[in-house]
Amino acid sequence: MGAHPAPVLTTERLILRGFVAEDFAAKHDILTQSGTQQFLGRPLSWSDHWRRVVSGVGQWTVRGYGGLMVVRKQDDRLIGDIGLFDAQRQIGFDGEPEMGWVFDRAMHGNGYALEACRALLQWADSHVQRDIWAIISPGNDPSYRLADKLGFAVIERSALEGDPIDILKRPYRG
Repeated sequence: MGAHPAPVLTTERLILRGFVAEDFAAKHDILTQSGTQQFLGRPLSWSDHWRRVVSGVGQWTVRGYGGLMVVRKQDDRLIGDIGLFDAQRQIGFDGEPEMGWVFDRAMHGNGYALEACRALLQWADSHVQRDIWAIISPGNDPSYRLADKLGFAVIERSALEGDPIDILKRPYRG
């Protein structure tokens, strides 16, 4: 597999590690689950999703942060992904780290997202040392609840590609 620029973070129940090609089918399945795609913008084709994932890997080299696959320790199952990235969305925080998360809907309600995101934010406070941004689509109540637990607060309502979004910020905790 070769060297990977992403760190490996561990929690009580999870391993957070960089993407490898063997993750792609499971990651794509999670992204295309019913009820998930509605909050992520336009649906991506297999090849568009591949390019987005590989671009995320490149963020580690370009920005010093990027995406991490979330794997459950008990069975080595890929259950989601989280990350910090610079998407250059032109909505006010280009060049700053933006956080995102997507989890297998079958894993919702188990605290995995909170556990994984807290680990990444702890890493970010030590290594990135900056405020973290996020965007959430209105109606995505689980993401708003998670963001609140992580210390994000809504800064403003905006639009992305014609759709309403809320811009959130979590202050650096150094």
